[in-house]
Amino acid sequence: MRADKETLNNDLKITGSIFAYPYFLFPNVEIDEEGLANKIWGYICPPLEFGLLSPKDSPLINPLSEKAQSLSELGCLRILVCMGKKDDIIPLEIGVRFVEGVKESGWEGEVVYLEVDGGHSFQMHQPEYDEAKRMMKCYADFIHR
Repeated sequence: MRADKETLNNDLKITGSIFAYPYFLFPNVEIDEEGLANKIWGYICPPLEFGLLSPKDSPLINPLSEKAQSLSELGCLRILVCMGKKDDIIPLEIGVRFVEGVKESGWEGEVVYLEVDGGHSFQMHQPEYDEAKRMMKCYADFIHR
């Protein structure tokens, strides 16, 4: 978001962003309250904010929150959102709702959504798997456009 507002070294411009298994939490998305995603957020979130806001209403973890900066101000021209169908940390619905939120925001960039038949970051442990190869090809195509 800030990339569009601040000058980067050598007038570098960010043209695209890849959201691989994005770590967002949204209200009304079922997530294991004792699971890794909630536990990690408890460590990351500043104590004052954790005590004052519902964690899922924090703009630090919920870009769709009323307190968050509008997604229409994304500082790039295109985004790729990748979600794993078997992800036991970040539910598929998180990616779907994020993509919907970006589109509904009025952002004028290109959104690419990719669902892969694997778990969270499976490509790191199974790079030879066909789905990992398909995912990496999609990433490479996105980067090289």
